[in-house]
Amino acid sequence: MAGTRQRAKVERVAAAADPRAANPFESVLRAIASEVAGLEVQPQTRIRYDDFYARVDLADEDLRIVLEAESHEFHARRQDFDRDCRRYDELMARDWLVLRFSWEQVMFDPEWVASVLRRVVAVRRALRGQPTGRRRHTGAA
Repeated sequence: MAGTRQRAKVERVAAAADPRAANPFESVLRAIASEVAGLEVQPQTRIRYDDFYARVDLADEDLRIVLEAESHEFHARRQDFDRDCRRYDELMARDWLVLRFSWEQVMFDPEWVASVLRRVVAVRRALRGQPTGRRRHTGAA
């Protein structure tokens, strides 16, 4: 049974692989995101405004959700960390929700990552007046 689950996971990751992805880590995050109903992320999305530009790991442009596959490799220097903090704040100021996932979270706790993504999609859809696919509690009958 474990072999079957592992094979299914490998197949999902392979299906989510995209030459635009910067690395396999992003492809694994994209594979997890692809299992979340209502979330349509594209790799290496460019977000432009007159005074701002960012290229993000994954983004759903309709829901304005950014997913970042974070590693220590790209935040080893203070300047890199500062640049990313500024970029995330600029995105948030423009109504983009930025979610940052570590390698450990994506590789060892994909169920939690998917759970966070499902909840965020439900909230973003509700804020935009779109159906969430969730039933509302209506109280006692």
